Amino acid sequence: MKDMNWTKWASIAEIISSIAILVTLLYLAIQTQQTTDAINSQSRQSLAESAVFEQTIWIENPELSSFIVDNSIEMNFEQKVQLDSLMLLSFSRREFAFRQYQAGVLNEEVWNQEADVIALLLGTERTRSWWNTIGKNGFEAEFAIEVDSIIQGKPYHQYWIDLVNW
Repeated sequence: MKDMNWTKWASIAEIISSIAILVTLLYLAIQTQQTTDAINSQSRQSLAESAVFEQTIWIENPELSSFIVDNSIEMNFEQKVQLDSLMLLSFSRREFAFRQYQAGVLNEEVWNQEADVIALLLGTERTRSWWNTIGKNGFEAEFAIEVDSIIQGKPYHQYWIDLVNW
């Protein structure tokens, strides 16, 4: 009779233990999802903040757009440094987005939007020349290959033509 009670209590303890393990696994799954959501949100926030910063520089330096649009305008050394710095800043942001996309943090739609901006930024004779001569040297090879695939065989971006004719 006593053996029967111990067997009964052992079975109850095993059931309780199984339920506790299941509850713990469920809790950990929820925590993991919340952490993943927080990381994704932080990445999107970082991209949004850097976009505002980048846009501010474009607004404060409108002459840089003139240099991008009109390849016949001669640039002095300081202007070249300015444009180079802005392009490096812009592409650093896109490289970060590319890495986040590869890691599964950003979805394909967000990455495609960033790729569209890459095509826009490299949508003139001057900016493509910058990318092919000095720009791509500042980035990891995998990202440079991705950028090359985005612009390969594509004409210059219509946006810049429309901007000039607006």
